[in-house]
Amino acid sequence: MNVLRLLPLAFAAVLVAHPGAARADILSGDWSGSGYVQPKEGKRENVRCRVTYTPQGAKVVAVAATCASSSVTIRQTGSLSMVTNNKYVGDFHNPEYDISGRVRVTVSGGSQTVTFSSARGGGSMTLRRR
Repeated sequence: MNVLRLLPLAFAAVLVAHPGAARADILSGDWSGSGYVQPKEGKRENVRCRVTYTPQGAKVVAVAATCASSSVTIRQTGSLSMVTNNKYVGDFHNPEYDISGRVRVTVSGGSQTVTFSSARGGGSMTLRRR
């Protein structure tokens, strides 16, 4: 099932940042949001994610996420690095489905637009602090 293999891409949605943050520790806490995953071969599916951030330094944060579609729930971890005050980039890997990919985050006001991609597909999400 393509969606089962791609849901870990929704993990990209957990790699978010706070508007105007000068340090990654401002991310500390819980966030949630929704969006979609689009397999290279398959149909688009809606997903929701809940994430918890733990600061690991001035510009790095560890992430623990639970993402779900109507057919599966995935738990995964990763990290995010601050590039500028409103742009963040990270890589992710989900060993359960052997998926790795790239994440790009743009912060605007109180929300984040998260795009993610891998060899198996991609997607997008919008997240807000819980």
